[in-house]
Amino acid sequence: MPIYLYKAKIKPEVFRTGTIEAENERAAAAKLLLLNYHPLSIKVKNEESLVKFGFLNKIKPKNLYIFLRQFSNLISAGLPLVKALSNIVEQTENQNLKGIIVDLKEKIQRGKTLSEALSYYKNIFSALEINMIKSAEATGMLAEVLTKIADLKEKDINFSYRIRTALAYPVLLVSVGFITLFVLTTFVLPKFVALFNDLDQQLPLITKALIWVSLFFKNYWIFILIILAGFSFSFGNYLRTKRGRKWFDQMKLKVFFLKSMIIKIQTARFASNLGTLVQSGISIINALQIVSEMATNMVFSEEITLLYSKVAKGQHLSESMKNSSIFEKNTLDLISIGEESGRLEEMLFRIAYMNEVESSQQIETIMFMIEPILILSLGFIIALIVLAILLPIFQMNFLMQ
Repeated sequence: MPIYLYKAKIKPEVFRTGTIEAENERAAAAKLLLLNYHPLSIKVKNEESLVKFGFLNKIKPKNLYIFLRQFSNLISAGLPLVKALSNIVEQTENQNLKGIIVDLKEKIQRGKTLSEALSYYKNIFSALEINMIKSAEATGMLAEVLTKIADLKEKDINFSYRIRTALAYPVLLVSVGFITLFVLTTFVLPKFVALFNDLDQQLPLITKALIWVSLFFKNYWIFILIILAGFSFSFGNYLRTKRGRKWFDQMKLKVFFLKSMIIKIQTARFASNLGTLVQSGISIINALQIVSEMATNMVFSEEITLLYSKVAKGQHLSESMKNSSIFEKNTLDLISIGEESGRLEEMLFRIAYMNEVESSQQIETIMFMIEPILILSLGFIIALIVLAILLPIFQMNFLMQ
């Protein structure tokens, strides 16, 4: 379905531009009118522009969670799909999400199933969510599955929030420390250089080194910032490539204090997603294929793809994981028990819970250790700077006496 770039009037002096998906210009205009937008211009957006400005269609996880929770509540209350989506449209503030909900409603009215309508927005709704809904439509358990999806989304948001909260203070501390050091060496210390040059005495080695660093930053700070900005831009683009992302994921697994934490986080996601899909009635083979595409670490994604190929050839999941260098032994043991007892989903959810708890504890421990190390390191550097400034002054006072 083509993407259209539009410019519309919202209020007498308020205009908005954005993108909308529709079958033709007339359908795009109709969608805008449903949003109380009065279109001024509508034109097809080519694929290159869509890739370049794809961020315009980005929807925050919190917005998506609110939609899923509202949707699950309304379906559980017995409302038909179209009626439920119509009610949500009126309550949705995010304009991009509102346009998607309107389109979902139109597709369902034209005879498509909910899973078929959602499949048009694979960049918004995950393969896990789409396949769970597809399975629920076949079993008549749509309300229960939508509630489960909303619960999973809430869980992911809470976990991401805990990680961001744990990282906030160290990141702030490092940023303030670097800014402080940059200001000291670039703008404050040069004022002491003239004083030190007038002293007819041998300066301490630490003071000489500090003067050299200060002059270097003073004369070349613009070039340093340009180089850092260029490196950050190039490195960021490299990490967005498949090769760069794989390299970065491999490097993270080689850092001793990150390896265990990353393995536990990825194992928790793998077990939770796989258990949810199997519980929804999806075969273990198809579930593994879906989970491999959802893994946020490429090393794990390749490992799960390998498991998929082995299970597709007839091996049990526990047997295919025996030679894995990523999954821990307790994970393999629980999966083996689950297969033998016929309670694989239950064991997968237990694995997910155990790894979530352990990874949260490891994150807290690492943050607890990093904070004092950062404070002591920055304090030591600032103490060296102060010492380098004061030593020549003390020497001068001693000579004068």
